[in-house]
Amino acid sequence: MTGRRLARILIAYVVGVVAMSTWVRHTASQRSVERPMVVASVWKRGELLARSTLSSGEDPDKALEQALAVPDATLVYETDVAEAPLTSFSDTVLALSFVSGHDGVAATLGAQTAYVTVDDLLLANAYDHGVTVSALTLTTGTNAAVVWALLAQRLHASVPELRAHASLRRVRFERSTPRNPASPWAVATGETVTHEEVEGALLDAARYLARGIHDDGRFRYMVDALTGRSLPGYDWPRHAGATYFLAQAAARSHEAEIAMACLRAASLIRDSALVSCGGARCVGDGDRADVGSSALALIAFVEIARTGLDPSYAALVGKLATFLRSQQRQDGEFMHEYDRASGHPVDVQYLYYSGEATLALSRAHLVTHDPADLEAATKGLAHLVGPAWSFFGDRYYFGEEHWTCQAMADLWDRAPDPKALDFCVRWQRYGRRMQYGAGETPYDADGAIGVSTLITPRLTPVASRCEAGVATLGVLERTGAEEEAAALDRQLRRSLALLVRRQLRPGTAHLFRDPALVYGAMPGSEVDQELRIDYAQHGGSAMSRWLDLRLRPSPAGRSSAPL
Repeated sequence: MTGRRLARILIAYVVGVVAMSTWVRHTASQRSVERPMVVASVWKRGELLARSTLSSGEDPDKALEQALAVPDATLVYETDVAEAPLTSFSDTVLALSFVSGHDGVAATLGAQTAYVTVDDLLLANAYDHGVTVSALTLTTGTNAAVVWALLAQRLHASVPELRAHASLRRVRFERSTPRNPASPWAVATGETVTHEEVEGALLDAARYLARGIHDDGRFRYMVDALTGRSLPGYDWPRHAGATYFLAQAAARSHEAEIAMACLRAASLIRDSALVSCGGARCVGDGDRADVGSSALALIAFVEIARTGLDPSYAALVGKLATFLRSQQRQDGEFMHEYDRASGHPVDVQYLYYSGEATLALSRAHLVTHDPADLEAATKGLAHLVGPAWSFFGDRYYFGEEHWTCQAMADLWDRAPDPKALDFCVRWQRYGRRMQYGAGETPYDADGAIGVSTLITPRLTPVASRCEAGVATLGVLERTGAEEEAAALDRQLRRSLALLVRRQLRPGTAHLFRDPALVYGAMPGSEVDQELRIDYAQHGGSAMSRWLDLRLRPSPAGRSSAPL
């Protein structure tokens, strides 16, 4: 991306966010409700069995009690804690007036009032599907068509009739499950989360991935949490990344199911995706192979061999490292594709791949002891923190550097690069300035990274930055940078607590057709119902790194003390 295009995108984003935030704040400020109403619902596996509107403190009525007699039914209270008028002259305006995952709507038509709650909108997958900003590849807001359709169904009226005559109120709901008390980890904070809770979350994420792997070694790549259906798509880099995490989890837990799943996933790469790229071996399944797939496969193979899951994978490490070295330019940058038909590298660059290749070569050196691998990793890191990120203002803006900073830490004992450490410390400071605190947004976002309250905080950037942050913290503590290490430590604790809280254990299980299927999965955000394997991988790998750092030299011992 050119500097000019980046500047245009940033300016458009800032102007748009300021304008929309000002409008929403001006028109949709909420007032507290003096006598809260409670929308009491009985759910079972995504089916609404019964619903009543109760006064606060009122007991469930007979209809609800009858529904609760159904085995495995869940009683959910959504309490109306605040309201504000809604302007509906434009669907775009309506879409941007909701806080995803926290706001629903009440509509009054004549003498009738109907509620569409947060759970209704979650079940309809309406949040973050309202307005698309193409320049930013961003979709935000709530799907207005879904809101109108649900209101029309509840009020037995047509959408045109509602548009013409109904009055709308935005409702802030707070959810509770009075007969299913929350687990301790559901309220974890940076001050209270324990090693035991982090390790439990890590293993549940690994078990989720292991349950979803087929006999041929393919993962259920993406799953709709609501229906349990597999969604289309597949990706070798993410397959390899998930394999790497399973190797980490298997070494920690010694659970046979996790270990066997890891080896099935690795054997699929070895037996079906490892192909010839010139005189070396690479990962691909077509005429073109990419560096990211080979780099992450190499990282996975090193972990499998290093931890003793299957030492035979060490023999493949040097072959993949040879391919990665052949893709490196003289300046340290990598050419990210290889044309197998013509037998030549293709000098294009994509996000993440250079950092992945640098870390992979550093890890390979631990197995091969080949000085060429160490030299290539060192050159790759120097390029990533130097010429690769050199433009006016580069000290005040950063990209996705989680692989870069893991490589910096991995190389520290063999080829320390103070410039790279400084780069990673500044990147973590940058993230710290963007990290939400408790109560700063309507979301459950303490520990999240965000740029606007109009955008639901994503969890995967939190996890990937946490991976890199723990790696950087380990180097800071070894170099005696106590003040910087303490600030980063506090930052990471809050991020880890957020990941533990938001993991589906069980989350909004009453909305899921098969809650057991997705138990342990990591969502993309608190309203994202599509579960991709790298969400669990990054979250789990961050937790694994943290436990490795904090539980040494006795990683087998668990602690229930706060982190």
